[in-house]
Amino acid sequence: MRFTWMQDLDLMSLGGGAQLTDRVHFVEGIRRGHDMSIITPQADLDNLFADDSPVIVSNIMAGFRVGLFQQLVEKKKSCVWFFHNHQPLCKYRLFYPMLEKCKSCYRRENWLPIFLEAKLLIWLSPLHRESWLWACPELEQKPYAIVPSPIDSSQFHDMKLPREGVVCVTSLFEFKGRGNVLHWAEEHPDQKITCVGGNPIPGEPLPPNCHEVGQVPPWRMNELYNEHKAFLHLPGTPQPFDRTVAEAYLAGCEIIGNKLIGALSYDWFRSREKVAEHCGSSSKLFWGKIEEVLEHA
Repeated sequence: MRFTWMQDLDLMSLGGGAQLTDRVHFVEGIRRGHDMSIITPQADLDNLFADDSPVIVSNIMAGFRVGLFQQLVEKKKSCVWFFHNHQPLCKYRLFYPMLEKCKSCYRRENWLPIFLEAKLLIWLSPLHRESWLWACPELEQKPYAIVPSPIDSSQFHDMKLPREGVVCVTSLFEFKGRGNVLHWAEEHPDQKITCVGGNPIPGEPLPPNCHEVGQVPPWRMNELYNEHKAFLHLPGTPQPFDRTVAEAYLAGCEIIGNKLIGALSYDWFRSREKVAEHCGSSSKLFWGKIEEVLEHA
């Protein structure tokens, strides 16, 4: 089967978590024999309408106008929506507040008719789906899949190293819960905290027990997790999955988290073996559900 994959950013050349997730799924699609092509906002969008091939819409943020998706609906293109955060429902993405006013937001009115025409909706966790249904309960009856981030457990495992202190990743960013993390640090002055990912507010001093180490290359992350007893993550708004939580857990860390972490909303996130199994088979679940739904569309 031929598929067109729509995304704001090139999943083959950029290295963020969303691009990594999509790259793994995209490669699995090729492995399964599908003819795959990528369309970004810089591409010739007329190619979208060149044939009747299904479209996978993934992680669009601002690059595509709503009118384009209205055209897809009018042309009766089969669309699968793979939501990575709360865009395009909420322009604040990971700041999505899940408030009563979200149920009457103008963006909901613009996008809901488009989502209702989708063949399949894919979310990253039970919490992710629940947070979407808060604003769009009409989607509850649509075909859907809940698919965790794909993670290779051979890359994240317990190395049996001496462990000390706490590590957090990109948690000094507001959308990841900066205020909560700094408050926890102040309340636990005896805990040394390694902060990975940079400090986006360099002029604002950190608690003395926080040590900011900047960016760390992916190949070094398993060892870094293994050097620490616990992984700290305390977002202030619902997060779709947060792959670093699963990575750290597979690497042997205890998790200091809260109920706003999508990964922790899975009932199987109680066992490292189960986390490795489910995250390791993520792409098979992703494509299995797409193939099943489109076969019977």
